[in-house]
Amino acid sequence: MKYILLLIIWVLPFSVLSEEKYSISGIVNDDTSKEAIISATVALYKDSVINKDNFVKGAYSNKFGFYSLPNISSGTYYLAVSSVGYKIKLTKLTVANDDLRQNIQLESVSVMTQELTVTADRESSPTSSISSISISPSFVSKMPAFGGEVDIFRTLQLLPGIAAGSELSSGLYVRGGSPDQNLILLDGVTVYNPSHLAGFISSFNNDAIKDIRMIKGAFPAEYGGRLSSVLDLTMKEGRKDKVGGKAGISLISSKLTVEGPINENSSFMISGRRFYFDLLLGLITNDAPTYYFYDFNAKANYKLSDNDVLYVSGYFARDVFGVNENDNDDISVNWGNSTANMRWMHIVNPELFTNFSLVYTDYIFDSNIGEEDVIFNTGSRIRDIVLKGDAQYLAYDNHIIKTGADITWHNFNAKANFNESNINEADFLGEGNINTFDIALYAQDEWKATDRLDVNYGLRGYYFQQGNYLDIEPRLSATYLTGEGVRLKGAFAVANQYIHLVVRNNISLPTDLWFPSTENILPSRSYQGVLGAEMNIIDDTYLVSLEGYYKKMDNLLEYRDDAEFTLGIPLEEQFTRGEGEAYGIELFLNKQIGNFTGWIGYTLAWTKRQFADLNRGNEFYPRYDRRHDVSLTLNYEFNDTWELGMAWVYGTGQAYTMPTSTYIWRDDFNYNDEKYQFSERNGVRLPAYHRMDLNFMYKFEAYKLPWVLSINIYNVYDRRNPFAWYINNEYDYETGESSKKLKQITLFPIIPTLGLSFEF
Repeated sequence: MKYILLLIIWVLPFSVLSEEKYSISGIVNDDTSKEAIISATVALYKDSVINKDNFVKGAYSNKFGFYSLPNISSGTYYLAVSSVGYKIKLTKLTVANDDLRQNIQLESVSVMTQELTVTADRESSPTSSISSISISPSFVSKMPAFGGEVDIFRTLQLLPGIAAGSELSSGLYVRGGSPDQNLILLDGVTVYNPSHLAGFISSFNNDAIKDIRMIKGAFPAEYGGRLSSVLDLTMKEGRKDKVGGKAGISLISSKLTVEGPINENSSFMISGRRFYFDLLLGLITNDAPTYYFYDFNAKANYKLSDNDVLYVSGYFARDVFGVNENDNDDISVNWGNSTANMRWMHIVNPELFTNFSLVYTDYIFDSNIGEEDVIFNTGSRIRDIVLKGDAQYLAYDNHIIKTGADITWHNFNAKANFNESNINEADFLGEGNINTFDIALYAQDEWKATDRLDVNYGLRGYYFQQGNYLDIEPRLSATYLTGEGVRLKGAFAVANQYIHLVVRNNISLPTDLWFPSTENILPSRSYQGVLGAEMNIIDDTYLVSLEGYYKKMDNLLEYRDDAEFTLGIPLEEQFTRGEGEAYGIELFLNKQIGNFTGWIGYTLAWTKRQFADLNRGNEFYPRYDRRHDVSLTLNYEFNDTWELGMAWVYGTGQAYTMPTSTYIWRDDFNYNDEKYQFSERNGVRLPAYHRMDLNFMYKFEAYKLPWVLSINIYNVYDRRNPFAWYINNEYDYETGESSKKLKQITLFPIIPTLGLSFEF
């Protein structure tokens, strides 16, 4: 049956022969930079009066800016194209017994007042689908930033349903899932650990990004390989009108982005960033730890013909940390990603759009902790080579059919042990080697069943060689528009994950390792359901939505409490398998238009785990379980010179494991040793976390260039938020008695910082 379903996935999109017809198709670009505009609204009308009575049909541009309107009769029409941040463009055109190619260039405009909204044939756009939201990089750049360094991940953490693991982490914990359960794509390439500063800052440079789309759950069949969510990032292509860019400097890093034309048919974009705190410390002392990070993005495109464009992109990031005493490396940790992607976009005809990619990914993590010849070493490396192809079939008025396939060759290396000799790179790369491949096929149909009902249904099939796993993942979502303008939504999805980031929560050593499924390690599996409603209110200025979700997860992995990292013991024997569930309700109010924008989000959620070998088999809450989560963001433009960004967050305290009592243990030598009796795993709650951050932006002109001075204030009212609790023995010299005191570790008080950037 599984093989039959896989065959259906592949042949379904081609099972119906198309009839002869005329189509209007083209690419939507920015009129200045000539970059493609994603999710532009394209609508066809009978005359120049834009209303529902004259509406013929509509569509949205895809990631490459391509749109297609099929089944058009001969005649004269008006094509209206719009997108947020651009003026609407109305074009008169004539269809005369042949397909028509009509490229559109939109003029950008400041979004200060309500713009005309063009309604296409689908009432909900691709960016407002179930559990999905798009955030512009320009909005991210206006949010408060620690050290003046804006961060995509920390902005996403302000959305309902997405939590931060701790104040020190930029990781995304989406609807009860761990960070490794997020599929993170950069130009279609998987990035395994996108973080700097041990997770404090994400490794994506906001200046290099054009589009940010987050799907928090129940994602369609075109995405797979992870349990919880999808973060789909698209890099800038490079403007085609002139060479320009942006540069910035903050207290912790500097960055530079340059883009421009190569010739009339091609353009480029390069962007780099470097953390230089190590250089500043080196001027003060020679005993400071060594730490720095850097990342680099590059992309180029070449127009082969009107129907063919070749894209080449790459991404490189690295973190290096070391503590050196007495000429011995006591601690050394480094990690990073390298990716490369060559993509060919080909328009077969107005009804069939394709793109093909050849991808290389290399992620490495290596740590050594110890002195002289006794070293605790962990290492993880993943190298992927991927060949993938996707097709979009647009021949029918009520169907958009997508299908695709990819094959991935994986090479995994993972180890965690104590060793009595130094471990060199050759030893690391040669141990724990696993080679495997997987194949994925998918097909989905965006079907407009009625004027009010939209349905997206599909299947995704997987074959994972290591363990000989074959799985089918059904996906279904629907949106119904009521007469009162309320969009009712529902979705169900099954997902599998064949590679795992195994995390040990009760020790501070870096033991997080990526490990593939094997005959003994089953793939993780999730079942997700979502129900919700949303509507636009107050002249479409505000969007209000309410969503409830439930997610069941099987075959989750963690280290055993008695795990032994010694030579001769297979690493996979140190893991234990369990299950989890997550459920909750999310409320979201978003204002997207005007000189005042922002959102309010609230989440009521529960996240639970149960492992036979952990917590005596009892159910427990992971550390990032958060009952109540509130976020408030706003951006206000006072005038052309001053602008304010603000973020306030509140969250229930983290679940934590703490001592509850002490007892005396007497050994064979009658030595009394005081020991702690601990609570249930994560059975105590830290105090609630809340914080406000501000970002004042002052815009001015100097040297004939536009500049922005950012004044960031982190933790404005100096809230002493708990990062950890511990018990400390304190001796009273007056009474001669010792007592135990509960102590709290707080990381960051109020911190003001400056940042300066300019465009050229």
